[in-house]
Amino acid sequence: MATVYPQTHHADYVRLEHTPFTRDRLGQLACVVVGAGALGNEVARVLGLLGTGSVHVVDPDRVETSNLPRSIFFCQGNSIGHNKARALVDAAGEMFPDTRWTATGSEIADVGFGSLADADLLFSCVDSDLARLEIAYISTKLALPVIDGGLGRQNYSHGRVTYFPGNPGQACYGCMLSPSKRGHLLELWQATVRPCAADAAAGTDLVSTPTMAGVVGCIQVEWGLRNFFQDDCLTARSLEVQLHPSRRIEEFTVPVSVDCPFHGFEESLQPLPQADCTFQELLNRSHSDSLLLDWPVCVEAKCQDCGTKWPPMLRLAALRRRGRCPECGSPEILELQTIRAIARDSSWAWQTPSALQLPADHWYSVRPPVISLPTSPA
Repeated sequence: MATVYPQTHHADYVRLEHTPFTRDRLGQLACVVVGAGALGNEVARVLGLLGTGSVHVVDPDRVETSNLPRSIFFCQGNSIGHNKARALVDAAGEMFPDTRWTATGSEIADVGFGSLADADLLFSCVDSDLARLEIAYISTKLALPVIDGGLGRQNYSHGRVTYFPGNPGQACYGCMLSPSKRGHLLELWQATVRPCAADAAAGTDLVSTPTMAGVVGCIQVEWGLRNFFQDDCLTARSLEVQLHPSRRIEEFTVPVSVDCPFHGFEESLQPLPQADCTFQELLNRSHSDSLLLDWPVCVEAKCQDCGTKWPPMLRLAALRRRGRCPECGSPEILELQTIRAIARDSSWAWQTPSALQLPADHWYSVRPPVISLPTSPA
């Protein structure tokens, strides 16, 4: 693929200097794009045209032929079968060399908080409610603004863009869900007992038209950057667009749900004091009694068909959605042991995060010791 801007020529951004998207602002902006499908391609394209300082793309899936008519960065070259995030970044790096492009070929919940903490904005371009809920959790933990985009499943001329400020006192995506929907997703994510209902996140591949993906993706960038730079959006707001059968555009605020558990965190976040240290070292360094795993990890499982036992070392949600027995390939898995917290007296305290296949740059929620106040004599 030929570079759009040869070495002897450089992009001229002078016409942006009288807009909120000045070179000084955009050149220092760090963005994360989660999802490299139709919407993710459009968001990345506009961020590249604006000369955004850095863009980190996150997606675990591979490019398929059905992606080609909907995704500008997959249309040239041999991207079929390659990871979507890396294929997008390779193509975007050629087209927009003024932007630093990086890729992670995994789900957003498998990305360490340290890789996201320096970002200014996160663009959610996923088609899974579970992934959106995981993004909402990350957003409130890191105070990271999120611009979520979605295309209508029933009406492909319909789309919605929502700006979440990332403030724990303001609404997140979890606040938009009904209590039953949110409860099911949280059960899939962290409940002790595997949910009986079918996985709501499965089979939700979103068929989209390239036109509506372009419309919604462009609104995501335009509205998200304006809210971020001009500080005129202090509350969560949604913009809904429909072009057929009737044309309408509506804006509404999103209130905080009293039932959403992602508000009012009391734990502090702590990075590892050094690479691949033990959990005990982290607890000592942070003067804490225990730490919480943001994503519970299954460390022992059993196949209910062939009886094989093995240590999956996978996030519970990932195991429940795509886990298979290593011997017979059955999805009928019994979770024998899952770790949700690690205290000083836990046998896991002397293990390293890598033993649980956790990212080396993750930040952990730690709890300070409980101090008992002396009682006054009667």
